[in-house]
Amino acid sequence: MKINQKVLFLETRNFLLGKTVLIGAICLILFGIYGFYHGSQVIDRQQKTIGSVPLVQKNHLQQIVAHGKGKMVGTTAYYPFFYTANPASPWAKFSIGQRDINPFTLKVKMLAIEGQLYDSELTNPLTLLVGNLDASFVFIFLFPLLIIAFMYNVISEEQENGVWKMVLTSSESISEAILNKLFVRLAIIFIISIVLFLASVLYLKLPLSFPTFRIWLVTTLYLFFWFVLSVIVISAGKSSSFNATVLVSIWIFLCILFPGIANVFVNNSIPVPEAAETAIKQREGYHEKWDQPKKPTMEKFYAAYPQYRKYPVPEDKYSPGWYYAMQFSGDLESANSSEKLFQKLDQRQELSENIAGFNPVIAAQQLLNKIANTDLTSHIRHLKSVKTHHKQIREYFYPFIFVETPTEDIRWDSYPAYKPESYFADSITNGILAIILWSALGLVISYLMFQRNFIQIKDTQNA
Repeated sequence: MKINQKVLFLETRNFLLGKTVLIGAICLILFGIYGFYHGSQVIDRQQKTIGSVPLVQKNHLQQIVAHGKGKMVGTTAYYPFFYTANPASPWAKFSIGQRDINPFTLKVKMLAIEGQLYDSELTNPLTLLVGNLDASFVFIFLFPLLIIAFMYNVISEEQENGVWKMVLTSSESISEAILNKLFVRLAIIFIISIVLFLASVLYLKLPLSFPTFRIWLVTTLYLFFWFVLSVIVISAGKSSSFNATVLVSIWIFLCILFPGIANVFVNNSIPVPEAAETAIKQREGYHEKWDQPKKPTMEKFYAAYPQYRKYPVPEDKYSPGWYYAMQFSGDLESANSSEKLFQKLDQRQELSENIAGFNPVIAAQQLLNKIANTDLTSHIRHLKSVKTHHKQIREYFYPFIFVETPTEDIRWDSYPAYKPESYFADSITNGILAIILWSALGLVISYLMFQRNFIQIKDTQNA
């Protein structure tokens, strides 16, 4: 098959003059502009909040120290919060992911850490697939509808209007005419996607860097998948209404029903009782120590920090050293459950990515969130960094607590600064390959179906 330039020009003109192209493109661009605005607003608000953290922390500690004058550090250290923040990557505005439901700032005390980490549910990534109307939503969920509107009647319209004989008079073959139609639509889809993507780069101020290229690659391959999927449906030679119904049904299944079914499967396959177990064990590990002898608690603490064994802890009365050792013991009690929790969440993420291999919609959304560092894995990395920071804070104040230093005699602003996780470039190879393989399979299927139906059309017309 070859492309006749004259026929191609006429087909392009006729298609562009149709209302479908104009209305569809305008609607998509309007949704795109709102998606850019919404994504920018959400992340800008978060970044503004994160920007205020240092001043909030400074004022908070000043108030704590002012109220703690005349008291020992062990008493005052109970009250202050130490703020952490998870800054958004430059690409989070394109794909907000789970940043709207996972806390992007966490404040922790010197107390046991496990009960402080989980201010929100660590959700299965599949349950959050349909989220904010950001740029990724426009490309993943709305753009396929425009492709369906462009593609559903490519062949059926000519059959229903009885104009195939006219087509044969201006074209060497039916296959050439259909190839021209498909090429025009693919080119226009590609042009609209490029314009929309470049608009997102400019509006969202995305860096001209490799992650931005990766986002473009994912969206382009994903849209090509939907183009191929549409070609498969229309190549069956059915009516326009049949094609539209089937394509919309496929969209509903892939975008809504499949993720729901997969979510149930993931939850049943990898239950996470450790989420509640971690908090319960941490609380029990702490509260039960009030009614127990102090020595067992202190021995657990000394096993980790033997340098504090030289400081006496009275058995018959309260002491700050024992209190914070008790908090540390609560974390020890829940450490195994906490480790299992993160392992289970990693397993869920891995299973979700495996399932995404069977659904390019899930694969594309996960890839965009991964590139933007707005997925569950990125949030887990943030939680682990908060735990590390909490340990550094404890170890900074322990010496002052055990020697019973007065509150005003230490520098409260000299504790180790929190270091947020830097941008992490996860591999997206598997997700990309999944989309490419489904598209390649679709091309083979559509080619075979066209070969059969072209012959049928020719035979019908020649008869």
